[in-house]
Amino acid sequence: MDHSNAKVTVLDSQIAERGGTFEGNKGEQISYTTRKQKGKVEVGGFAYPLDVRLEDGQPAYPVGEYELDIAAMLQVNKGVMSLSKFTVLRSLPKPAAPRAAGQA
Repeated sequence: MDHSNAKVTVLDSQIAERGGTFEGNKGEQISYTTRKQKGKVEVGGFAYPLDVRLEDGQPAYPVGEYELDIAAMLQVNKGVMSLSKFTVLRSLPKPAAPRAAGQA
């Protein structure tokens, strides 16, 4: 793996869901729900715990290894880049099967 990609491992297929309310700028009550899975991210030779955050209604990622899809998470507003708080993963490419000797 080259250093430009971050490998994410989803460790648990269960979604931890938590909800609550907070007070908005105008004093109104705003409800929220957070949905996340346990994972880890590996980059630059180090591994770090990671909460894989899911959008409402998004199905859980199966346990396994993925690549962080930075392009899908990228948001640009007034020339400033930021990443979505929701994690977007894509499956790692499968290694090509080695050819048996003698086959063309």
